Amino acid sequence: MKLFAVCLLLVAAVTVTAQKKKQSGWKMAKGMMTEIKEGWNSSIDEMLDESTDSGLSSDVEMFLTQLKQSVCFGVEDVCESDMFLGCNCIREFQNLGEQCFQIPCNVVNFLLNDFSDFLRDFRDVLSFEDAMEVLTEQIYVPMMEAACECSDKLADATFNCIENYDAGVLDMIGRGTYEMIVGMLDLESMKKVMVAALAIHCNEVGEEACYQDFSNQMITWAKMMDKSMDGASKKDCTAYTRVEKQLAKYFKAFQSEDMSGLINAQYEMSKKGMCEPKKCAKYQAKNFYSCCSVEGVDLAAEHELGENIGNILDNAMSLLSTLSEDVEENLVSREDLQTYLSTFDFETLCEGKKGLKEYKKKGKQCRKQRSEYEYGY
Repeated sequence: MKLFAVCLLLVAAVTVTAQKKKQSGWKMAKGMMTEIKEGWNSSIDEMLDESTDSGLSSDVEMFLTQLKQSVCFGVEDVCESDMFLGCNCIREFQNLGEQCFQIPCNVVNFLLNDFSDFLRDFRDVLSFEDAMEVLTEQIYVPMMEAACECSDKLADATFNCIENYDAGVLDMIGRGTYEMIVGMLDLESMKKVMVAALAIHCNEVGEEACYQDFSNQMITWAKMMDKSMDGASKKDCTAYTRVEKQLAKYFKAFQSEDMSGLINAQYEMSKKGMCEPKKCAKYQAKNFYSCCSVEGVDLAAEHELGENIGNILDNAMSLLSTLSEDVEENLVSREDLQTYLSTFDFETLCEGKKGLKEYKKKGKQCRKQRSEYEYGY
């Protein structure tokens, strides 16, 4: 799975001021990320409290303890009323079976027992690589491992829960208000996006779940980001320093608040970073275009991921535009969305570039071997 296109947006966004100084965007990015990290650390320190059992603030611990009473139930328990999760949601998760019904309880137990350790570890990281290792090992991989064991019915349970939510807490905000808000949302498209995401991450190539492969890709990407901000040569294929020129175009679009221009500039960054020169495309294909990545592209198409994300964006923009005149209803067009999503499909992204051959070769190899391992969802 390619994270370069998505994560580079964050780094580029914080380097806008680099245009005003005689300093490279990547060096500026390093300084800005240091400042952001200091802000995160300050927030984390406010969340932690060594005097509580959970290591979190007393207010948070008290709420999670109350929430645990709601989300931790037996598979055969009969619910008559519930404050936070609601009886309809409890029944939906009970229908998932012996292990999967415990997902809500496991989430809260993680927050009570392990989240403070995660926050401390994240606070102490010194690089993108360190941060990504903490995130993947303590959040992403365990989360996907639990979700994939229950993926067949998890989306149904989740969205049936949302549609039929009947917890006592609704009395505080108004059941009618909740029903009105839910009725305005495109829940069907949201559900399809969740199914597609589970399909992509829970797919297996050989005996390896793809989320394990994607985790390794995330860490490799983080190493490359570190090298970029440390001033690696533009000829170094193990960094993204070569996209400096494309970053400048991104900055310009960002400053002008031109969303279409922003997406097109980001597309050019991705194209340069993934497709050129040929020797770098070979390195990228080896590290980021695994058979899980190839099949992720195919599964996204099969599940019409782009169409459903477009439906969600249209729905969200329409709702927001009715609430505020400052919101532009067509802020992100379907064409812009397709441009952005194409940055995840290297065989499309690299059309016309010498690096295309590396991705075509890998894609052909993976699709030829498809019959030898479990594919699909």
